[in-house]
Amino acid sequence: MDALRGIAAISVCLFHFSLFGYGCTGVDLFFIISGFVIFMSLTHVKSIKDFWFSRIIRLYPSYWLSIIIAVVSIKLFNDHPLPHNLKFVIGNITMFQPLFHTTNLADVYWTLYVEMSFYIIIFLLWLFNLFKNIELLILIGLVITATINGVYLITGNEYAQYTKFFVITRSIMPLLSHFQFFAAGIIFYICYTKGFNSYRVALLILTICEAAVAHSNSVMINSYLTIYEHVMCNIIFYMVFALIISNKLSFLKAKILIAFGNASYPIYLIHQSFGVSLKAYLNHITGEINSTIIAISCTLLLSFLITYFYDIPIRHWLRHKYLGKT
Repeated sequence: MDALRGIAAISVCLFHFSLFGYGCTGVDLFFIISGFVIFMSLTHVKSIKDFWFSRIIRLYPSYWLSIIIAVVSIKLFNDHPLPHNLKFVIGNITMFQPLFHTTNLADVYWTLYVEMSFYIIIFLLWLFNLFKNIELLILIGLVITATINGVYLITGNEYAQYTKFFVITRSIMPLLSHFQFFAAGIIFYICYTKGFNSYRVALLILTICEAAVAHSNSVMINSYLTIYEHVMCNIIFYMVFALIISNKLSFLKAKILIAFGNASYPIYLIHQSFGVSLKAYLNHITGEINSTIIAISCTLLLSFLITYFYDIPIRHWLRHKYLGKT
């Protein structure tokens, strides 16, 4: 999982540097990994407090530092005016930008709200002891989200009331268009612990079909990949997961891949606000190729520094303080 995180982060990074068009699907891979890891974590967690403490110290320290880096980068490289209203500040500090009807300081932050939405839903299922029915609940969730996305895809903007409902609902709960990936991650974990069967394979096929529906509507579609290319990338991710849980891809345990996996979160958080902005700033000074090399190198260097000299130490310190009190 660590290696896959690193691969996903580098893919998205290269995508935003306009070097790898398929890199946009790295976000899908992140969501599959989250489904797998978070479901696994909750099956072993001892208390509510333990779960949320682990999530908070994993997400927020590096995120808040990335906000500072983003603001400094904007001032240094772009000098674009930043909103000063309270909704913008609170929304970005909390990761709940859509609930405050405000924009993301860095574009990549949109995925963090999707992740948090998933955490809350899967936590509630665990809290009410519903994990024993998780496969049925996944099926119900897939049917609901497929229906909501499918009706919009079929009707388009023909029915103004439904269009309004869909756009508002999806803006508040963008998980509607990505639930299938988290669901796939959960199913792969179940396959890892209990084995594959026809029902689980059918659920995985259904998640692929839903990915096609979600990425076909005008809200999700992008100009970089066709729907067939996007779905094919998702199928490749599923094949990789199937091989991993069958212990067929041991080379992913290589130290260099795990190192990139450890730094994947900082890489993801700063590569656009810092790296892409630095590249744009250097373009007229060093040229396109050199500015790209410098910007990517600086992004990776800064990400590793954040990981090993800030993120990991502060998590260890906070965990020590937490365990001391509990």
